[in-house]
Amino acid sequence: MWPYKRATLSSQQNIEARAYSLNDFDSTFFYIKRVFMVLGLRIGPEDPRFKTFWNIFYLFVFISILLPIILNSCQLIIVLESGDFDGVLDSFRIIPCIGCLALALLKTYKVVYERPVFDNLLSVLRSMWPQGVISEEEDEVINKALKKVNGFSKAYYYCNLVVVIVIVVPWCSDVVRRIFGEEIPRVLPYDYWMPYDPSRPVLFEITLIMQFSQSVFTAYSLVAGDLLFCVFLSHITIQLDLMSLKIQRLFDVSVDQQLLDHFPLGKQYNRAKDTGRYTYLTAKEQEIHQEKQLYKILERHRVLISLAADIEKLFSFSLLINFIYSSFVICFCGFCSVVIEKWNVFVFKTFLICGLSQTWLLWWSGDRLLEASTGVGVALYNSGWYTASGRIKKCILFMIYRSEKSLHVTTYGFSKLSLSSYAVIIKSTWSYFTLLLNFFNK
Repeated sequence: MWPYKRATLSSQQNIEARAYSLNDFDSTFFYIKRVFMVLGLRIGPEDPRFKTFWNIFYLFVFISILLPIILNSCQLIIVLESGDFDGVLDSFRIIPCIGCLALALLKTYKVVYERPVFDNLLSVLRSMWPQGVISEEEDEVINKALKKVNGFSKAYYYCNLVVVIVIVVPWCSDVVRRIFGEEIPRVLPYDYWMPYDPSRPVLFEITLIMQFSQSVFTAYSLVAGDLLFCVFLSHITIQLDLMSLKIQRLFDVSVDQQLLDHFPLGKQYNRAKDTGRYTYLTAKEQEIHQEKQLYKILERHRVLISLAADIEKLFSFSLLINFIYSSFVICFCGFCSVVIEKWNVFVFKTFLICGLSQTWLLWWSGDRLLEASTGVGVALYNSGWYTASGRIKKCILFMIYRSEKSLHVTTYGFSKLSLSSYAVIIKSTWSYFTLLLNFFNK
């Protein structure tokens, strides 16, 4: 009996491993909610007693990011009016900062302005999340997707945290050394125009704290917008992949001389026979069952198309600014890293790496949505649709036509988010970089 008990225990553990709950869905938003708390943002159910407090706190964050945009713009005007070559080089330092700050505002203000739409996205995707024990194929899809979502969320969060620490540590070390009596010159990390003299004793400390908070709020705003976009797209992608699996299992084609056992439809038929699916159904009952399942698939596909349209509405403009920002700012950061910055200084090099990785993450998420949406049409075509009734065939034909128009997110209608458009960004950035470098060398 012992081998039998061990086999039973092993199968029971496998079944439990394939059981999912809403906690698995909520875990994908762990780092998003942690960042939101720093910024005064909320998503999902909240305590109405603290609503006013969080709104006021986000207003403080918004002003903290908006203020350096105005001051940096004033500094840029002053530098360009000087007309000398050093002023042009200084402008290369200022433009990436303005772009980064503006992008941070764009990625967060809609979370407050379009709060009902974000809450609807969250609740609908949460209601679609599978609960209980699922099949091995579905478990493979969800488990693989969860590892990717939780992996890039954790990596992106901590990488940006490291960037903040790298930027902040030199300031803190100078303050500590000054407290212990060392003669350290009072130099602010960001040299933009101010309506007062920041070198004065009290004003310097206040300005330093202000710039520290601005750096933290800006970095966390970028993380919040990017992670929210990527996690939402990942959940829509998961639902599309699960829908493709359901479509493949919708029709069972019996094995014969043309359909061999090792073909995908043959393997599916053998699994259905082993599990006893459709054993006690007549041909009419089986057709009714297929129509009901197909109707559920059609309804879910319609909802996912609507959710993708909501994401397009919420993020497309900020993605356009991100596209422009990535092309120019990555170029400027690369130029500053090569020409202006010393080899052992890593401020602009850090900006360059972060810009490349952040853009890749967004465009990769869009590419996954494209791939999963076209996979629905492929799953329909590869299914045993030819064994179904004429009415079901018409519905499948309609779904195949609809799947030819892939779900995608655009940069405000200019280009689709995909790895091919990411390659376009890299090419254009390299062209701008070589142009600037040749101009500088002359």
